[in-house]
Amino acid sequence: SAATVMAERRAFAQKIKAVEPVDFEEYLITHPPLIESGPLRDLIEFPPDDIEVLYTPRECRTLGQAVPEEGENDPHVRDCVRSYTEDWAVVNRKYDASLDFHLTSRQRGLPKQVFESDELPDHSSYQDDQVNLWACSIFDLKNSQPDALLPHLLDRVPNEEIDHHNEDQRKSNRHRELFALHPALDEEEPIERHCVPDVPKEHFGQRLLVKCLSLKFEIEIEPIFASLALYDVKEKKKISENFYFDLNSEQTKFMLRPHIPSAAISTLARSAVFSITYPSQDVFLVIKLEKVLQQGDIGECAEPYMVFKESDAAKNKEKLEKLRSQSEQFCQRLGRYRMPFAWTAIHLMNIVNSAGSLERDTELEMGLSGSWSERRNSSIVGRRSLERTTSGDESCSLTSFRPATLTVTNFFKQEGDRLSDEDLYKFLADMRRPSSVLRRLRPITGRLKIDISPAPENPHYCLTPDLLQVKPYPDSRVRPTKEILEFPARDIYVPNTTYRNLLHVNPQSLNFANRQGSARNITVKVQFMNGEDPSNAMPVIFGKSSCAEYSKEAYTAVVYHNRSPDFHDEVKIKLPASLTDHHHILFTFYHVSCQQKQNTPLETPVGYTWIPMLQNGRLRTGHFCLPVSLEKPPQSYSVLSPDVPLPGMKWVDNHRGVFNVEVVAASAIHTQDQYLDKFFLKADIAALNSSQLEPVVRFLHLLLDKLVLLMVRPPVIAGQIGTLCPPTYIISERLGGSVHYATMARSAVRPSSLNLNRSRSLSNSNPDISGTPTSPDDEVRSIIGSKWALCQRTVSYPIVELRHTDLYAVYLMVNGSLMVPSCSQLFHEELALQWVVSSGSVREGALQQAWFFFELMVKSIIHHLYFTDRLQSPRKNRFPERFMDDITALVSTIAVFSAHQGCIYLIENTVKTLILMFGLHKKVISVVHNLLSSHDSDPRYADPEVKARVALLYLPLIGIVMETLPQLYDFTESHNQWGRPGGPGTEEQEAEGNSMISQTVAMAIAGTSVPQMSRPSSFLLNTQSSRSLLICLLWVLKNADEMVLQKWFTDLSVSQLSRLLDLLYLCVSCFEYKRSPSGSAFGSQENLRWRKDMTHWRQTSEKMDKTRAELEHEAIIDGNLATEANLIILDTLEIIVQVMISTSKESILGGVLKVLLHSMACNQSALYLQHCFATQRALVSKFPELLFEEETEQCADLCLRLLRNCSSSISTIRAHASASLYLLMRQNFEIGNNFARVKMQVTMSLSSLVGTSQNFNEEFLRRSLKTILTYAEEDLELRETTFPDQVQDLVFNLHMILSDTVKMKEHQEDPEMLIDLMYRIAKGYQTSPDLRLTWLQNMAGKHSERNNHAEAAQCLVHSAALVAEYLSMLEDRKYLPVGCVTFQNISSNVLEESAVSDDVVSPDEEGICSGKYFTEAGLVGLLEQAAASFSMAGLYEAVNEVYKVLIPVHEANRDAKKLATIHGKLQEAFGKINGKRMFGTYFRVGFYGSKFGDLDEQEFVYKEPAITKLAEISHRLESFYGERFGEDQVEVIKDSNPVDKCKLDPNKAFIQITYVEPYFDTYEMKDRITYFDKNYNLRRFVYCTPFTLDGRAHGDLHEQFKRKTNLTTSHAFPYIKTRINIIHKEEIISTPIEVAIEDMQKKTQELAFATHQDPSDAKMLQMVLQGSVGTTVNQGPLEVAQVFLSEIPSDPKLYRHHNKLRLCFKDFTKRCEDALRKNKSLIGPDQKEYQRELERNYHRLKEALQPLINRKIPQLYKPVFSFSFRDSFSRMSLRKLDV
Repeated sequence: SAATVMAERRAFAQKIKAVEPVDFEEYLITHPPLIESGPLRDLIEFPPDDIEVLYTPRECRTLGQAVPEEGENDPHVRDCVRSYTEDWAVVNRKYDASLDFHLTSRQRGLPKQVFESDELPDHSSYQDDQVNLWACSIFDLKNSQPDALLPHLLDRVPNEEIDHHNEDQRKSNRHRELFALHPALDEEEPIERHCVPDVPKEHFGQRLLVKCLSLKFEIEIEPIFASLALYDVKEKKKISENFYFDLNSEQTKFMLRPHIPSAAISTLARSAVFSITYPSQDVFLVIKLEKVLQQGDIGECAEPYMVFKESDAAKNKEKLEKLRSQSEQFCQRLGRYRMPFAWTAIHLMNIVNSAGSLERDTELEMGLSGSWSERRNSSIVGRRSLERTTSGDESCSLTSFRPATLTVTNFFKQEGDRLSDEDLYKFLADMRRPSSVLRRLRPITGRLKIDISPAPENPHYCLTPDLLQVKPYPDSRVRPTKEILEFPARDIYVPNTTYRNLLHVNPQSLNFANRQGSARNITVKVQFMNGEDPSNAMPVIFGKSSCAEYSKEAYTAVVYHNRSPDFHDEVKIKLPASLTDHHHILFTFYHVSCQQKQNTPLETPVGYTWIPMLQNGRLRTGHFCLPVSLEKPPQSYSVLSPDVPLPGMKWVDNHRGVFNVEVVAASAIHTQDQYLDKFFLKADIAALNSSQLEPVVRFLHLLLDKLVLLMVRPPVIAGQIGTLCPPTYIISERLGGSVHYATMARSAVRPSSLNLNRSRSLSNSNPDISGTPTSPDDEVRSIIGSKWALCQRTVSYPIVELRHTDLYAVYLMVNGSLMVPSCSQLFHEELALQWVVSSGSVREGALQQAWFFFELMVKSIIHHLYFTDRLQSPRKNRFPERFMDDITALVSTIAVFSAHQGCIYLIENTVKTLILMFGLHKKVISVVHNLLSSHDSDPRYADPEVKARVALLYLPLIGIVMETLPQLYDFTESHNQWGRPGGPGTEEQEAEGNSMISQTVAMAIAGTSVPQMSRPSSFLLNTQSSRSLLICLLWVLKNADEMVLQKWFTDLSVSQLSRLLDLLYLCVSCFEYKRSPSGSAFGSQENLRWRKDMTHWRQTSEKMDKTRAELEHEAIIDGNLATEANLIILDTLEIIVQVMISTSKESILGGVLKVLLHSMACNQSALYLQHCFATQRALVSKFPELLFEEETEQCADLCLRLLRNCSSSISTIRAHASASLYLLMRQNFEIGNNFARVKMQVTMSLSSLVGTSQNFNEEFLRRSLKTILTYAEEDLELRETTFPDQVQDLVFNLHMILSDTVKMKEHQEDPEMLIDLMYRIAKGYQTSPDLRLTWLQNMAGKHSERNNHAEAAQCLVHSAALVAEYLSMLEDRKYLPVGCVTFQNISSNVLEESAVSDDVVSPDEEGICSGKYFTEAGLVGLLEQAAASFSMAGLYEAVNEVYKVLIPVHEANRDAKKLATIHGKLQEAFGKINGKRMFGTYFRVGFYGSKFGDLDEQEFVYKEPAITKLAEISHRLESFYGERFGEDQVEVIKDSNPVDKCKLDPNKAFIQITYVEPYFDTYEMKDRITYFDKNYNLRRFVYCTPFTLDGRAHGDLHEQFKRKTNLTTSHAFPYIKTRINIIHKEEIISTPIEVAIEDMQKKTQELAFATHQDPSDAKMLQMVLQGSVGTTVNQGPLEVAQVFLSEIPSDPKLYRHHNKLRLCFKDFTKRCEDALRKNKSLIGPDQKEYQRELERNYHRLKEALQPLINRKIPQLYKPVFSFSFRDSFSRMSLRKLDV
């Protein structure tokens, strides 16, 4: 429980004795160091040049600084502006650069390591002639070229000299910084990292550049005005302000000249940059069109655009002239007013996705349907419908798609009563549906052409939303591009960095239904007033398009004759920096007279309302529902809200709210949070508890400035200094827990005595605040800390614990001086004092967020010391005694608190206790990893001598990790028996990993070949923590002094050394190089977890957008890490070998070899293998007897590893592997003059290798064999011995195996032929049981790959029978099987494993039957694997037979545990027998044609997976041989008739495929009762071929013959192959009446089975009944009867057949009756009518059959002859009866 854990922690904390830390400076003064000046002396001295403070001007992206034109008198405005404009004071720590975890600089110049897995295989297409040439050349071994020989390999050199040479080679050109190659830890870890920060800057989402090129309609009669904006349908929010653009011709613009005298350049923009922080599949680009107000509703005004066509302009010239004339009149009179006209929308992600998949010069055309047609180079090539994706959760990137030109051809007419945003969202949602309502509307035809592309980094001639010119802006006369202000769909947590003060007013709706008088064509005039006089209207309203830059008023569009219009206008206002109570927005409502009448004014005011800008000093924003006054507001109205009922005023609808308007501010002055405003305006600290997070983050710089200022300069009240520090401290602490480091600006503080009021502090950590957040949850989760919950309110954000991994860069602003003359307070001193005196929850909270306050304190201290020039003075002279006392008290508090939490200093016992007791392993490992990373990259420790001295401090880590070994993640668990990873994508897996012998069984047979570690399930480290701990271990081993390590290892016991070797074994697997198919070196999923930049939580776009260069760079880093890690392991192994020699601990040689062999098995670089083989040769040279006599299993594995590398595609690997293999044989010969065992092991290894590896290259191995021959020829010392001849014999024997491999390679893609070849090779080794066993296992592996578990099981049974056969010769144990006879019940095929006579093979001979499987344990292992494979195949009865052989063995060994397991598995197997099982499907396949070679005229029975259709196997074989010979060269014979080869095209290959069924004689059926019996041990099969005498396959019933073909195979299925030769064929012809008899018998059997089935199956019964008596098939049985029973046959030979068929029909009708009766008992009430229908059909059938069934042949029923004629009768019965 939690209480128990806390009690344990308290007890543990009490045990720890507090030790007073040493005063390091004082110690150095009193004990001068003995070390002379140099790297070691520098190690203990503080660097004098560590800290510097620089001033950096604030970067401004605009030509002019964004500052208000007025408002400097307002203190709040002044403070805000200063916080956005002051320079930065940057604190640089020179040696903190070593903590830069962006490792690019430290990774430069890395060599590219060569890995065989990275070499691209040669996928040459299949060519017969090439293969044949290759086969010829490979046999010519003597004329082959060897690889380069290693110099001085055969020289006799002392071992010490060899070791010295190897060490020099190994230590040269090594990478010095191990951690530069190792990825950083996840950011969750509690490690503070200081990185060089990015300067805070304005937030932008993903930026999109939209260029509006042209807008043209069928007729051009008036100006059209357009606007663009982004909408998010899912969020139902407009996510950008409007962009207004004008594409009218100059001639058309001239029509409005009276109303727009001159246009400002800023209003002529035709391109815009949109920012989208949260791109999704729900974003639309909406285009709205307006025109000049005219008489008539929208439909009337739009009609000409829908009726007239440009092509008919000449024909309609007069009408068009009239329309143009009317338009000119309306423009002159009503030019200032607009009316809605049309709209359309573009699904943004469709464009982005389409553009991403099309060519560069692509144009997309959108019609009404919403589909896009693709046009290249302006010519239409074809239409392409793009699927619309509806999921909004997918990653949507706008940064990398190709620019696209869009042509919008259809617009939707605006509906006067559906102008609101709600209506728009419904339209947009409807557009995404396939059956959109909008598609049925009549469109307005036009052509709007726009370009959409990702925005460039720094576009020229760009204006901000505030109309400031963005750098670069070379020429002010050029048409600008506008940046469009974003209204993010969700909150963005980024501090303000620039001044902005904008207001957007959105009138939404008006309800004048209850207003008296005429008010129908209503427009709203919007003005921003700083007083009540009309002249007080301020020119702060931004112009739209082709107009003045600012104006004093804006009018909404008019909906004709609508008393309750909706509005879609947006009025953008530049807010004054300083507002007063008189500032307000005035809305004046006008009725516009569209028809020119005498004495009728153009516009008539019909109402007034307003919004005061300030309320209690705060800016008013949000939704308003305002009442409307009928009269002009009275004097002093602006200070009151229109909600206040002013006396004497008349209001519309009795002062009810009738006008809806929304006011949105984008302000860096106004917080729009009442509690934050309360703090800024009234210094109400308590109000911060209730403030929202988003505004807190936006105004964070200013907020923290104020808080810090309150701490150092408390207010003076009545001459007394106030006590605001504690509450200020509380809020600071809460902010520290609430706001993510990345969103703040952490600030250092500075003394007031220094004139730094215009400076700013910049920390040296790094906020990545410019990136686009993946989701609001992710962003908030990274921001909010646990202490925010202390605000005593419910928040809707996830609350997470703030950890030190959140420490990035923080910029903190401090306003004014931090040391006030009247108080003389320094911030760090005041902070320490308040911390020490705090208590209760404040103290607890402060300790939780200690990082925040320590950072503030450190920055303040740096500034204080730097500017008072005290950095070099002794520490005691730097600070006052009071401050030192506070710090001492603080440190003791932190120490106690840390002990309570379990975060204690890293000492040996503490780490172990923490890891095992508290499970705080992740944090502790991260601390160690961070420390060592810092040491590794610190330039002060670059000297090897210094680094070795630092590494000594961490020497206990080796022991700690050794003890933690059982808790480490087992990276070897994914390795199979050969120690290879089991994941996909590695060649070695297929080379050696497909043996059917499991790792557990192999270890049981061979002893422990993989280290076994006890791994308690209760506590295991994850992969990342384990990897981090192991890299720390390798760093210590790499950098510690070798003599120290050797002395340390000498003191270890044999068991401890073995554990160290197990640890190194684990390291090999942990840091193996993996290469994924995509080209990145992080192959398996497991490996993927530890790569920080590849983890699953990163954005998809980040993973997908990596360039080829980045991927290659990552591969280089991974390759160097794998190489360096393994070289460190090799260095350590060499030290252990030295210890082994000096202390005579030869028993650990096996462990050393295991690590060495395991490293050879893994994916290694050529550089590492070169050194690895050198070490291996030295090891064999030192301990030849131990290797060849005691470590025989290791010797066999070594042979396999060396052979595997002899076939490498890299010449240096081959050269070293060949040298090692030759020396291995040479040393074996020298110590015994006979190397039969090594010869056998090498031969078996090669057989295993070539049998399982798909990418095995014989050409490279041939070179290596030639190299070995060359060494033997040049070995002068042994030239006179038999050794060269024996080597030659071995090499040629290996070469013969390769020749078989060539054939196997030829048929690599033909699994049946491949297995046949392996079968043939295995049969060729009948006299060599070891090799036959190897090939049987190879076959088992291949079958297992293809999920042919029954065949794999048979291979294992044959293997076990072979082992049993030879064991019975070697040992006489009654409980063991006597040979393969014992296995007959499992398979009748197994007798072929009978041993050949003793004079041919003797199991006692050296090297014969010496493998690990020719033992009792080996036999048990094979049988257990066979049982497992049978179980996977569903052959549970065979499992029983296998265990019948196994049980006596375990009974003899009294192994109750094994017996219990076996009986448990038997129970499980028998329990599954009654379940539904499907076994194989069988086909006869015949090959005809010379192209097939040996297969020509061969016939096989193929066993295919259950429920394989004829079409499937036909397609597979036709496709395979079609690829091999050419599609036009292969034909499948469609029928099953006998093939006449003379009639076939000799130049083609023909395949005949027929479905066959198992065939059993009648006597067999009594033994083959169960489903298993009928599908096991099958040798005979049958298929039927229908034919007629005239050659057709099918004819009428009376002419339909059938040919039954019985086939017999050479072996019984299942066998060790999936296809078996047919050795005998027999044909039986059935006459038409015999065919009819068989059909009726079959139908009758189906009826009987369905009737008596238990449990009953009503559906099956009804289906069979329907087929027998149903009306639709009534002609079936009845027609048979009518054809064959209507007349007595004329041929007496057919009498008995006629009678048999008659009796069949009698039986059939009886079965039908039984079935109907059974069905009646099963059906429900709803099927009674169906039952009656079946019964009626049955009676009809019975009546029709009755006369036919009752007609007997009189000749068959003649009276029996008298006794006297008996002899005559007997003779007649044997002859044909002629009557």
